[in-house]
Amino acid sequence: MKQLVVFMGALLSAPLFSQPHAGLAEKAFELEIKWILGVESKIQVLERLGPPRQTGQFGDFISMQYQIGVADHDDFSHILVVRKSNGALVSLARSYDPEVIVDNLFAVDGVSVHYFPDEKKPQFSLRLRRLNGGRVLMAMGSAKPGTPTGQLVIMVESELRNFYPWLKDQLDKAGVR
Repeated sequence: MKQLVVFMGALLSAPLFSQPHAGLAEKAFELEIKWILGVESKIQVLERLGPPRQTGQFGDFISMQYQIGVADHDDFSHILVVRKSNGALVSLARSYDPEVIVDNLFAVDGVSVHYFPDEKKPQFSLRLRRLNGGRVLMAMGSAKPGTPTGQLVIMVESELRNFYPWLKDQLDKAGVR
């Protein structure tokens, strides 16, 4: 219960931090990373966060959108995706408005930068870091340190082929496992 209180406090306070306090937002997301690595199923998500504000289904997936500490009633702070067939959690996306710098989360060896559709004609970029448990952390739209992101995503790496096939192809071509 104490972990849940700390986690919820971090979730509720993270959107309040403006860019000068981005380090505080990073600390809050570090708590989320630790929390999400211990959550494996839809049942565990519902036990910890309660019912989502909105859900959607697509293919074998269910999207659960939460508004935690967000002022705009149309925006979602967290989007969790679970596999419909087995209830396994495959992804958590955390949105930030305003965008935040998350360099501390990517200040480790093995961070890679990827571009869609490719590096020669980039239309979109992200930084990727491998986490334990076969998951990856991605800073969407942030190709280099000092560049803010509006969304961090934790995803089961094997699911990249379903959500970011271009990224999976780039990782496979680079021989990154």
